[in-house]
Amino acid sequence: MFDIVGIGLNAIDYLLSLPRYPVPGEKLRMTGFSRQGGGQVATALVALSRWGLTAMYVGNVGEDEHGRLSLSLLRSEGIDISRTRTIPGATSQFAVILVQGESGERTILWERDARIRIRPEDLPREEIRRSRVVLLDGHDVPASIASARAARGAGVPVVLDAEKVQEGTEELLGLCDHVVAASSFVAQLLPGAEPEEGVREIHRRYSPGTAAVTLGADGALGFDGREVIRVRGIEVAAADTTGAGDVFHAGFLFALLAGEPFPAMLAFGNAAAALSCRKVGGRAGIPPLDEIVETLSRQS
Repeated sequence: MFDIVGIGLNAIDYLLSLPRYPVPGEKLRMTGFSRQGGGQVATALVALSRWGLTAMYVGNVGEDEHGRLSLSLLRSEGIDISRTRTIPGATSQFAVILVQGESGERTILWERDARIRIRPEDLPREEIRRSRVVLLDGHDVPASIASARAARGAGVPVVLDAEKVQEGTEELLGLCDHVVAASSFVAQLLPGAEPEEGVREIHRRYSPGTAAVTLGADGALGFDGREVIRVRGIEVAAADTTGAGDVFHAGFLFALLAGEPFPAMLAFGNAAAALSCRKVGGRAGIPPLDEIVETLSRQS
């Protein structure tokens, strides 16, 4: 049995640190460069594995250097990749990320081959049913729906990292126990809604146990059907915001599995995400557990 089965994106990130955003036609010297593993679900699983939990990653890669590297990186973090498929002739997902030096804000340029989409028939349903929690990013909607149904049928909670609205996303929302959305997702799903209105409406329409939205430097807020919980942002010297949302979801899941109440789940995710911004790259910045706990102690 695994603590977490994660089904979703896995990628290789090329991170280019720049003194400022370039203008068309100019030559601009980089201030830093690195190549790291990325992807929403994969990065969250890396964080959870470093914090002592057991994890299985489910997804597909291409038969190329990026695919081999991405699987090697997950394996080196202690994550089970036995149900990951390599698709002959396909290209693995990768991204070029421009990181602006002063603010740490990033611009992501990405590519994903349609042949590495996760299909319902790719899913390890037995492992899903025997896990403690399932993490989905909802990019491959039919597989995410099938995963959520398998988990819910076995009483396994489902957490959705909600980033974009597609055909079938609303059906998926109705199958999730905890929805943790990016602010851009709320804007797509409910145009014109403020964050608090958005989480209340997601809870009303789709009936998850909790609904939350991440707000970057402003922290996060959530609704559990009784009250709105707000956690304020934590000020750090930000080098890069890449992967902060992925680390937030890891922190949320860690607190969930520790049996913490909803406010503590939000606070833990918020602290983990803020601390992750101090280094360039989503995985390079994952903070150790003791730092998160210490930060939360100072906040309280």
